[in-house]
Amino acid sequence: MPRGMRGPSDIGGAIDAVRKLPTYARLVWGLARDPGVPTPQKLILVGIIGYLLMPFDLIPDFIPVLGQLDDVAVVLLGLDLFIKSAPPDVVDVHLARIAKGRDDLTKDMDQIQGILGDRFIGIRDDLGRILERQRKRYKTVDDAATALEEWQGNEAKPSAARGKGKGES
Repeated sequence: MPRGMRGPSDIGGAIDAVRKLPTYARLVWGLARDPGVPTPQKLILVGIIGYLLMPFDLIPDFIPVLGQLDDVAVVLLGLDLFIKSAPPDVVDVHLARIAKGRDDLTKDMDQIQGILGDRFIGIRDDLGRILERQRKRYKTVDDAATALEEWQGNEAKPSAARGKGKGES
């Protein structure tokens, strides 16, 4: 990790970062479509997509955790470069639209809510409760990572090795 930057120290910080992802997605989507962002800077996005589609990686994907982390790192660093290289006034305009809820993604989500009705609200509320429960369950990112590794290890074992399930004698 670059000097001066720190990752989230607990699972709550990680969850807060994840909650900001829709804003970043809206910003990148808006900037990619904006004629005020020069084409050479938009090629950064093409590079990110190209890297993800390449048949080889810096760290092969079959290596647990690390194999996917290099992909995540390339995406995050590339998007950070894309946003920082865009003209600041254009970024400010898009952030203002997002803050006021007038971006395209917000309009699309409103349409989905109109189609799903009350079910949309239920899904959103369920996700909020799940995130809150996990925040209480895992105090640090390491706790969550350890639990995920244990779960993955149990999933890899045959069902007989894990114990008998419901209805088995």
